[in-house]
Amino acid sequence: MSKVEEYFKNIFGVEFSQVKPFFSDLSKADVKNVVPQGRVINVYVVVRANNELLIRHEGGEDISLASIGNDKYPIILYDKFQSVYRRKELELLRSDYNHHKAEINKIRGKDDDWFCALRPTVATKKEEERIGGQCGECPDCVTFGFAVRKEGRYNVKSRIEGDLFIATTSERKSVVIRTFNAVDDVTKTTLIGGEGDQTGRTGALFRLSLVKEGTVFVGKIAMKDIGLSDFLLKIAVLTTISKIGGNITDFGNIKVYIPAIMFSTHEISSSYDLFLKVKEKEEVDTIISDINAQLDKVKKGVLVTSNDFSDKIKSVLFDANGHIVHDVIEEAWKEAKVFKDSIESAIREK
Repeated sequence: MSKVEEYFKNIFGVEFSQVKPFFSDLSKADVKNVVPQGRVINVYVVVRANNELLIRHEGGEDISLASIGNDKYPIILYDKFQSVYRRKELELLRSDYNHHKAEINKIRGKDDDWFCALRPTVATKKEEERIGGQCGECPDCVTFGFAVRKEGRYNVKSRIEGDLFIATTSERKSVVIRTFNAVDDVTKTTLIGGEGDQTGRTGALFRLSLVKEGTVFVGKIAMKDIGLSDFLLKIAVLTTISKIGGNITDFGNIKVYIPAIMFSTHEISSSYDLFLKVKEKEEVDTIISDINAQLDKVKKGVLVTSNDFSDKIKSVLFDANGHIVHDVIEEAWKEAKVFKDSIESAIREK
């Protein structure tokens, strides 16, 4: 049993051999790796607001709402969650790279310093604003996807997809409106205008709609055709997400729970299905218990459940200094290299 297989067993309590068919074999390059093979890991997620959240999406509203039945419920688009997810993974990958540069560079087959970031570039002339700074070779890029530059030959689609995260309680219970004073960025006071300016020496008031502390969201993430080490890396990162939304200096603290994972040939259930089972419930323990009971009824494949796998994941996959154990990250880099080589091989054959 390899170290990563042992990590898996220690976390989930089942032998890796039971779920091996639902993982990609990325031990060597194979053109079959670049097309879907019906290997889906359904990760069910519960998110609790630990203080008020400022969740903005496109449009003028402070909070996006889904109309379900006769009520409206706050939602978090998966794109917003994924942006936090990816940046947190890159943060932890960089931390590991700083301590194991020679080993990672050997896997890369390069001597230059690796660097990767989700960095918006400024729009110029008629070109649209786009994301730059992605390396196209690390476990983050290769699994979450990336767009190559003009000279590139292909783009990589994300193999991790997600549903809406839906609040279990309606807008009436889960949204509060707050009034604030605008603070001048220079003086850090609510006085707007200089000492000699007797006009406009008062701060402006503004209002925000915020998700209440204690509000619980339910969601699902589907990881498709990924390797074991990359999976362990991704769930380790998932447990470290602690902020989301706008103005995270003041708002945005969250706690992520992972109550269940189902290994199957296709996606099972959805955020909406889970929401219907826990609608208007507020206690995390009750919500998790009901979700696990519902998943047991619709199980196809191998289902593992817990009150929350997060604590076990942290105890097994993180060292005493808070770094993800290097064995997992090193193997995830190797899997990313093999997957990229598989793409290159498929292109050459074509």
